[in-house]
Amino acid sequence: MDRKRLETLLAPYNLWWTSRNEWENALPDYHRPIVGEVLTDLADIPQVISITGPRRVGKSTAVKQIISRLINEQHIDPQRILYFSFDDPEVFASEETQRVIFDLLVERDKSSDKMRYFFLDEIQRLPRWELFVKKYYDLKCPIRLVVSGSASSPIFRKSQESLLGRIKDRHLLPFSFREYCQYNLREQKSFSQILSSHKIRTFLLNGDGPGALQCIKRLHKELEPFREQINQAVNNYCREGGFPEVWDLADPVRKIEYLMEQQVRKVLYEDLMSLTRYRKPENVLRFFVYLLANPGVEINTTKIAGDAGVKRRIVEENLPLFEMTDLIIRIKKFSHRPLRVRQGNIKCYPVDMALRNAVLKTWTIPDETAMGLYAENLVIRELITWSEKIEISYYREKNREVDFIVTYGGNNYLPIEVKYREKTNQIAGLDRFMNLYKSNFGVIITRAQVPVFDKFLHLPLRYFLLVS
Repeated sequence: MDRKRLETLLAPYNLWWTSRNEWENALPDYHRPIVGEVLTDLADIPQVISITGPRRVGKSTAVKQIISRLINEQHIDPQRILYFSFDDPEVFASEETQRVIFDLLVERDKSSDKMRYFFLDEIQRLPRWELFVKKYYDLKCPIRLVVSGSASSPIFRKSQESLLGRIKDRHLLPFSFREYCQYNLREQKSFSQILSSHKIRTFLLNGDGPGALQCIKRLHKELEPFREQINQAVNNYCREGGFPEVWDLADPVRKIEYLMEQQVRKVLYEDLMSLTRYRKPENVLRFFVYLLANPGVEINTTKIAGDAGVKRRIVEENLPLFEMTDLIIRIKKFSHRPLRVRQGNIKCYPVDMALRNAVLKTWTIPDETAMGLYAENLVIRELITWSEKIEISYYREKNREVDFIVTYGGNNYLPIEVKYREKTNQIAGLDRFMNLYKSNFGVIITRAQVPVFDKFLHLPLRYFLLVS
């Protein structure tokens, strides 16, 4: 590939070299938090930055928004910013081009000693891409690298391991409930300002029930003008989930078809099968459907295999892959000795409830009984993003259970029980856990509108999701 051909290849990807309005006008005005996080990383740390996440959650959009802000806010010369997707057919179809393309990109403007910014998308398509990244990082070339790829590719995750110490990963999951509300109320600037001024997580991790109560009471008062929108958002988010392209589809059948094709079949039949080939890949789907149908149910490997009608090998090999590819969240049973190797019972939750709705064809607003399952799922989806956590587990002993135990700061525990019913007095599990492990603070997530603190903090679900 000569220089002329390289420029022709790059031109459609880098419209900011010649014009801004054409590409910037197409960008959404809502910026997910990862945009600001990556900009901070580019300014503060020397490592390569990777952006991973499931298919169609907005990784490429986030990259374009980062580029826009580099140009408009930090006044970086557009000519020093390069974007390229290794999903390009010309590269993907030619082994020779694959072999030389990375070097050509670096050599393209080597004469300049000014910092350049490379955004390389779908980089897992380039064989042994980590060797190229390692080479130029170790040579200390004046290039800031941001690479992105689908977390549904275990190959990408495996390659990242060889760059340990040289790469920082920013993981992008489907929209959280907080982001969903901010997106839908983005024209109401005061809404996001209210959320940003209230942070309840610090109170929870400090065991400060009265402080948390006062924080949520202030939040409740300030969010009163948005009460109806938030109530509606809880129902809609449980059904629509956090994949933005789903929201624009009017027909529920089209929503189901989209999720089945983009988030289920492509991951199960393309990504996972590229690593683990079975004569009957439909068995893997059967196993996945079983997990979706039983969110938050305590299970073990033998029970799953028997109930799902698949071999135990299918379960043991694919369960960690489901977790790696952001299809499910898996938590283990609580142990006071975390270093002990624990086998046995687990709980699994879909990473986004829309996946469950699509696979099980339940595209309706959940009734009161189903909302108990949905609420539990929304809580674990929020907890896995807590940077302070060491582990999320569940507690069960003699028919007494606590939905989630957040282990943090060594041997500190925050027990959380989800009771999305009118009555929240069945708390024997919380009492048992707190007595055994000398915990003086517990949280009960409820459907109520107003928080209450007695021995426990009774915390409305919507406020936990919005400001934790």
